[in-house]
Amino acid sequence: MRRRLGWFALAVIVGMQAGTVFAPLGSIGSTRVADWIDLLTPFAILGCAAMVMDRAGADRRQWLLLAVGGVMFSLGTGLHISANSVSNVDDATVAEASIVHLWDEIVSHWVWYTGLFIVLAALAAALHGETFRVGALGVVVAALFALTLTNTYIEGGVPWLGMAFLLAGVVIGWRWRPTTTGRLLMLVGGIGLTLLVGWGVYWYAIDGRVFPQFSELGWI
Repeated sequence: MRRRLGWFALAVIVGMQAGTVFAPLGSIGSTRVADWIDLLTPFAILGCAAMVMDRAGADRRQWLLLAVGGVMFSLGTGLHISANSVSNVDDATVAEASIVHLWDEIVSHWVWYTGLFIVLAALAAALHGETFRVGALGVVVAALFALTLTNTYIEGGVPWLGMAFLLAGVVIGWRWRPTTTGRLLMLVGGIGLTLLVGWGVYWYAIDGRVFPQFSELGWI
């Protein structure tokens, strides 16, 4: 179980940051290599999630929840890649069109991230009765997972949605304590919520901005 859950975490850590991780690979014609690689993200994340669900003996309702989340996640990924590619064209009139911004920065992100949250909910429900050792490496992976979610919500421009999702994880984890799943939910949700809130408070305190994106700061 730990190995399968670890592969799922790795798929999320890399997949949700594929645009940044693989950006140095450059372009193929008018397309980015990172976008081609990102097409594999739903396969990797949902495939690993299915392996965890299978190992946990998930019931029909949990598989249905995974299916709903998987469809939303895949749809959001496709919308984001497509609209983001349009926003990268040289024609400023096209790239900066409000309709492009709508699909690239708003609709795709809400659908994409909500789908991932539902996938995580399905996994949590399936793992609720499971007991397995997390260990020091597991804590590190959970911290990286939380950092990935935080980065995603900040750069995706949906910090308030992210706080709601992370807070839900903390609350459910607290209710499920002292199960392994409960501890993991509190760990990931607690770290992520602390980082996300801390980011907002820090930037508001130093220059009055709330949740600036990394790209706005020129970091990526």
